Amino acid sequence: MSTTEAKTGTKRKAAWQPPVYKKRNVASTAKGFAGILVTCDRTKERQVVKDILNILNDTADKHYPKDLDENDDDDDDADDDSKTSAEKLAEEIKGLKKDKGRFIALDSGVKGIIMIQIADKKIPVVALVNHIFEEIEATKQFSSRFIQRVIPLENLCFPDITEITEAVTPYIERHFKDTKDLTFSVEVKKRNSGNIASMDIINACVAVVGPAHKVNLTTPDVVILIEIFKNVCGVSVVTNFHQFRKFNVRSILDPPPVTGTKKESLKKPSTEEKTKEVAEEDDKEEDA
Repeated sequence: MSTTEAKTGTKRKAAWQPPVYKKRNVASTAKGFAGILVTCDRTKERQVVKDILNILNDTADKHYPKDLDENDDDDDDADDDSKTSAEKLAEEIKGLKKDKGRFIALDSGVKGIIMIQIADKKIPVVALVNHIFEEIEATKQFSSRFIQRVIPLENLCFPDITEITEAVTPYIERHFKDTKDLTFSVEVKKRNSGNIASMDIINACVAVVGPAHKVNLTTPDVVILIEIFKNVCGVSVVTNFHQFRKFNVRSILDPPPVTGTKKESLKKPSTEEKTKEVAEEDDKEEDA
């Protein structure tokens, strides 16, 4: 305690943190759940938490409304005149707390990264994010100035090659098992985590996909997303990664100008060389 604190008997106020941040850590609470990774201006995290929760709740209410059966008990209670005002108020507060449970903001441990856990497993995270971006494309509007990317993650796990493989396999099989001649790419993004090589992750995903499907790094039919931040990994398999400009809100609202195409070089790098180059660049990258 400082001298000033000792004299006044007061403690210095802690810096603001979203209510759940102090008690909830992604690694300890969200494993096995779906989530949404949100990138933003590092100085605007407080506002972004409010913005993204409002956006997610509005979108979920529109496309995935809660079952009417969930509210039947509340309706019955509302008609019960025998309850005191205090009892009714307590039940109303309890209901509000219950409503907040569909989306939970968690501490990612990385500046400029907000992690949202989807506690309601009835909500399909990829479809939910698709609805958000479809509306952005249609209206050219978005109710947040500070959100940059909104990335759906179908499963959260620890950044271990075995756990990543186990987590992503069901989603790869869902897209590739009964389909032939699909092209794909593996996008690995690491933030504040250097314990696992990107090329090892890519090779593991390619092995799960199998030889029947070819790698295409420019216009793939399917993209396997691996997002690692500190001691957490999120995995997802999506079909509109490039359509939604890598889930970048700003790139859709304010797309970069189209430039003239460059002449192709005499010798094109092979798919294997390009994949290795991407992985090596990712391993060298250090995000704050």
